[in-house]
Amino acid sequence: MLYKTTLFFLILLFSNSAWNQVGIGTQNPQADLHVAGEMLVQENFEIQPLPSVSLVDEDFKFLTRVYNSSPAGEITVLNVDSLTVAPINVIDYRFTNISLDNLRDVNLQYDANKYVVGVANFRYVGDAIKKIPVGNTTSIGTFVLRTFISNGQWHLEIRNRDLNLNVGDSLEYFITLIVYDKSYYRNLPPITTNLGGSNSGTASSVPDIY
Repeated sequence: MLYKTTLFFLILLFSNSAWNQVGIGTQNPQADLHVAGEMLVQENFEIQPLPSVSLVDEDFKFLTRVYNSSPAGEITVLNVDSLTVAPINVIDYRFTNISLDNLRDVNLQYDANKYVVGVANFRYVGDAIKKIPVGNTTSIGTFVLRTFISNGQWHLEIRNRDLNLNVGDSLEYFITLIVYDKSYYRNLPPITTNLGGSNSGTASSVPDIY
């Protein structure tokens, strides 16, 4: 009886150990779930929140889902060891000693084939541009803040296209550039809608974000 009980216990222990690790594409799993080959997730992919990561943490990888794979849903690894830049980069710029108020064309030197560049946190510090009379009212001109592509690189324009500072006045521009790596983000094409002189309407199309 003791022999049979011991044998049953050993079989049960071996059975529990065999189910502790699951292998897909491998007969020798090295983890609780070991997938050898590609992984495809076509419905919801639920994970736990990412815990805080300290500066001394190493050997971690990020999983990302590829929506434009064929078929859709391929899981790929964001290998932080091979990145020369982060997927999203935030850089603060300050422009001083500006001629009048005009930054007509500043080459930011970011390759448009690799990055998407946006602007945030704009500040205008200094003397105000004086309004001018136009008919029965006054005008503040046309102030523009934008990034644009020229000769394959991102450029910056910040200025009032119609008015300038008075002689002797000065100002500074402060902006934050948000630089997105196109390996993980893409720049959606513009959508043009003619409102026919109205101040309300409906956009002509919906962007394809997938």
